[in-house]
Amino acid sequence: MAAQSSRDPAYRRRLIRFFAISLLIALPAIPFMLGVLSMWGLTHPPCSPGADPSAITPDWEDVSLTAASGLRLRGYFIPGSGSATIIIPPAYNGGRGSNNHYAQVFHDAGFNVLTLESRVCTSAGRISLGYQEVDDVLAAYEYLRGRGDIDLTRVGLHGFSSAGSTSIMAAARMPQIRSVSAEGGYHHFPDTLGLGGDNGFVESLYMAGVDGAYRLITGDDLSVLSPLNALDALVGRDLLLIYGTNEPSLAGARAMLARGQSIGLNVELWEVPGAGHGDYLSVAREEFIRRVVAFHSAALLG
Repeated sequence: MAAQSSRDPAYRRRLIRFFAISLLIALPAIPFMLGVLSMWGLTHPPCSPGADPSAITPDWEDVSLTAASGLRLRGYFIPGSGSATIIIPPAYNGGRGSNNHYAQVFHDAGFNVLTLESRVCTSAGRISLGYQEVDDVLAAYEYLRGRGDIDLTRVGLHGFSSAGSTSIMAAARMPQIRSVSAEGGYHHFPDTLGLGGDNGFVESLYMAGVDGAYRLITGDDLSVLSPLNALDALVGRDLLLIYGTNEPSLAGARAMLARGQSIGLNVELWEVPGAGHGDYLSVAREEFIRRVVAFHSAALLG
């Protein structure tokens, strides 16, 4: 039988229907896959190691930690002149030397400082945006316990961005932590993304890709990324929130302040005038140092 001619009207109609149906099937997959790729990129940034703490003090120490999962992490221990210690988890893809500017502030005030590296700098090669990193803070505390020269009743946390969120969630699981200063983090990540909101069809497909990819990559649901839901466990301890007046996450900080006040948490929100995400120390250096040092000193030494 001769092949059907492309000039046959019936053949052309079938061909058009085939391509139309294929297009209808493929189009929804595009925003979904964009969501998957976005989350993959978000959880797999390159490591940004930073420098060692030699500019702070020559007395720093290399540290090796093991999380409960068996993951090996590195850190720096910077001894201070006092009895209190601040653990500084890494923000996003920061290495153990990425928080030296904060370590300098605390060291100058007499605190011992322990910095950690991001999981992207380890064999894990990815981050969970703050939730699984709580295990790294637990490992840091266990390291301090094993030293024998640390007053374990005087340990606080300081974290920026995702590490601010990690610090709040870590303190919720660690009653030993007496104070937390958290800068610029999310309050409830699904809300930050707009999941569950009044989204259109295409945006909903994109969000489904984001949500599904996070589950596949981490094994957890995005709802675990919620410092807001961790606040109840912090009652009786001290929380300082630091956000710039020009950053989008300020509304989430105000929600955490309202929630904390409603449950009797000792929580304060400092809105740094004119600051964006991460600008707090550069925009208001003297006030930043005064507030943060006074906050942890009152909680850990007062």
